[in-house]
Amino acid sequence: MTKKNHTLTILLLLLPGVGYIALMIAAALVMTILQSLGLFNFTGENSFGLQQWIKVMNQQTMDAFLYTSKVALVSAFFCMILAYPLALYLRQNFFAKKVLNAIIRMPLFMPALVAAFLILNVIAYHGIINEVLVRIGILSEPLRLTHDDYGLGVIGIQIWKNLPFQTLIVTSVLASIQSDLESAAKNLGAGAWQVFRDVLFPLSIPGILTGIILVFIGIFGDYAINTIAGPTYPPSLAIRMYVNARTFNDWGQAACLAIIIMVFAML
Repeated sequence: MTKKNHTLTILLLLLPGVGYIALMIAAALVMTILQSLGLFNFTGENSFGLQQWIKVMNQQTMDAFLYTSKVALVSAFFCMILAYPLALYLRQNFFAKKVLNAIIRMPLFMPALVAAFLILNVIAYHGIINEVLVRIGILSEPLRLTHDDYGLGVIGIQIWKNLPFQTLIVTSVLASIQSDLESAAKNLGAGAWQVFRDVLFPLSIPGILTGIILVFIGIFGDYAINTIAGPTYPPSLAIRMYVNARTFNDWGQAACLAIIIMVFAML
């Protein structure tokens, strides 16, 4: 079999699965773009133009965009700050390593809405943390860790939910680094810090960037956790999109917000 025929065979085998996914994504994108331009509106009112974009480009959208970006960036970076040393530790062989791995991965198997409700019981105004701190005298009154103006509760839940994912990414990247490089550096007189600074960290930068970007994209489009623990104002872009579509039946503005989310995530 020639190389050309072999490539064609692979493409034909991939076509049913990849073609179906690509077709559905393309259909959704085209429909969203047309709705943002005033066409195929579920209310039956079609008016081609940029009216929907003019309406959606206001201060409320800007506030929602800045809030969503802040939460996604802070959560992704703090998640990596916690994930990296944890991944370094998991490279070693120690007692109960499998048990620790299983505990770390537990949030991966929980839907975001379930995870939000679980953590809500811990960080709520009368949750476990506040009640303990008040009873032992550290706090005079409970702290507002959810629905706060800065989204601290959302950031805390997002870090807990995405920490296992970033840890797995960094762990796999560190595992791909050949141990011979570390041994060679040590033989040349490098200490543990020098090995980390000059060998491990530079070689793991692609994995670090990949983990931060993937977690950022997931958090940027999150709806469930922001609904449970987010501030009243500003809402996230996903909440604003849902409210426009379901509450105000304004699918055009919702489509504009969806495009903003997709474009910024791709960038």
